[in-house]
Amino acid sequence: MKNLEPNRMLVILAHPDDESFAVGGTLAKYAHQGIQVVLLTATRGEVGIPGTEPETAGKIREKELLQAAKHLGIEVHFLDYQDGDLSKVNPQKLLEHIACWIDTVQPQVILTFGPDGVSGHPDHVTISNTVTQVVEQFFPKVCLLYIAPSEATVLGCGVSASSVNPDEPLISVDISDYKIEKIRAIQSHVSQHPPLKGNAEDEMDKVPCHEYFTVAHAVDKSNDLESCFNIVVDLA
Repeated sequence: MKNLEPNRMLVILAHPDDESFAVGGTLAKYAHQGIQVVLLTATRGEVGIPGTEPETAGKIREKELLQAAKHLGIEVHFLDYQDGDLSKVNPQKLLEHIACWIDTVQPQVILTFGPDGVSGHPDHVTISNTVTQVVEQFFPKVCLLYIAPSEATVLGCGVSASSVNPDEPLISVDISDYKIEKIRAIQSHVSQHPPLKGNAEDEMDKVPCHEYFTVAHAVDKSNDLESCFNIVVDLA
């Protein structure tokens, strides 16, 4: 763990590539604006390369994530759980593990999946449920944001904005100036056959200019959206 900077964002996800496809632009934006962005990845994606032994696949995907992180400018740590088995992990053990990391990082903002895991993946759902419980029970002063399905999530799992509740307020993050970093991060995940295969500069039009989040837990309960949005803006 690097020395902690004054302003910190903690991102808690399940697999290598989760960070790049859906929220890579947001992570790059804040990292390049001086925010310490720390990513916790629960697994190494061991079952994510068909026909490859899990141990080998995990090493490949770990290397890909570390390369993507360089493009995004973020710090990465692995929680060392097995891909596909998060729902089988002792819930209290996982809760305490994540709580220890949050206590160590002391972030102002946490990003994770929504309750449906965006794509419905059981590992995503488990991470969302656990992070939410930890924040609500132990970290009431942390702003928790969920990744919202949008055109930005189509690249990773085919889930688009049509899946969003139209009455739910969204935080929109403009990533227009960070699409190159996002594309290069996505392209780092070679084993996942990313759809952006050309030069990053030639793929710009295929990447939406905004990524979206919903407010799961805000510091000021009287004004959920604005209080959380202001924290994110203040960080930048």
